[in-house]
Amino acid sequence: MPDRAPHILIADDDASVRRLIELVLRREGYRLSLVANGLSALERLQAESPDLVICDLNMPDLDGFELIATLKATPGLARIPVIVVTAAGQPGQEAEALRLGAAACVLKPFAQTHFQALVRETLAARA
Repeated sequence: MPDRAPHILIADDDASVRRLIELVLRREGYRLSLVANGLSALERLQAESPDLVICDLNMPDLDGFELIATLKATPGLARIPVIVVTAAGQPGQEAEALRLGAAACVLKPFAQTHFQALVRETLAARA
């Protein structure tokens, strides 16, 4: 891992999911910021410019689709990759998230080792 650990922003309205992701990624040594909705995520993105965003699709204030679209349309933020973590929902949600610019989609519940590997691969592809 580089001298400065990558910074990851986690946005999910479910506190237990945020906590699980935090526990899984903290073991990897990442610096983490956690927020409960898309609007807070956007504010943090503009203030902190993390290396990766992990977000849910169904969140209050600004959902994951709107967050991805806004992120990808904002100069200086568009390069930040997004991994979507979501419950199996309506058909086409994953495809829509990928079309908007998400790097990957993971369904809840997820295997921790697979998730850790996906985060490492996504960060490595950005470097």
